[in-house]
Amino acid sequence: MSDLKTCPFCLEEVPAKAIKCRYCESMLDEVEPSAETAAKPAEEEKKGKKRDIATPQQGVPYQGSSGKKKSKSFILPLVIVLVVLLLAGAFAGYWFLLRDGGATATGEVGSVEIIGSWKSENAGNELYFQFLPNEMVNVAVPSEGYWFRTQYRIVETGTSSYLELYHRGLATWERTAELTMRNADALTMIDAWEGIVIELASIGDAEFRDVINELDFER
Repeated sequence: MSDLKTCPFCLEEVPAKAIKCRYCESMLDEVEPSAETAAKPAEEEKKGKKRDIATPQQGVPYQGSSGKKKSKSFILPLVIVLVVLLLAGAFAGYWFLLRDGGATATGEVGSVEIIGSWKSENAGNELYFQFLPNEMVNVAVPSEGYWFRTQYRIVETGTSSYLELYHRGLATWERTAELTMRNADALTMIDAWEGIVIELASIGDAEFRDVINELDFER
């Protein structure tokens, strides 16, 4: 039996008994709920549904055929129509706000959209990023022969999204670049210091690991 297991966050191999990844510092001691524990909520939910179904049926035989009942039967369809119209109007307004003469949306980027590995497409400026779900990022600079790991966060201002990296030496956050998602596999990064535009393309995590295996790790 293997004495190693794979970290689900950075995909590195760690001891099987480890409760914390030594590479990305993620906790690994989460225990899946037992079959008995998982079955209990399902059973309670099933019982709850039976009670919900039975409750409204108790009053049916006691309702009369007066004019009030007929008026209530018209109110429900009216409410449904009004809700549909409101939703349709809200959707139409949102769609027109996003459009500007055929232009696409602002391209704001969230933490979920950038999770994964990315490679710069700029000639002579080879750069790699691997954004992990635990808000850690691995950055590789092959031209300099090193890679490093730090924390990251996405700051949204309403019109733009910015990537900020934690500078351990200064113990502070630094705004690194403005981000724009061109599509699911293409990301634009505008450097915050010199305004350099870096086009990033999505790559596999295996390709990123192959790159950093040839580089030195800097803490």
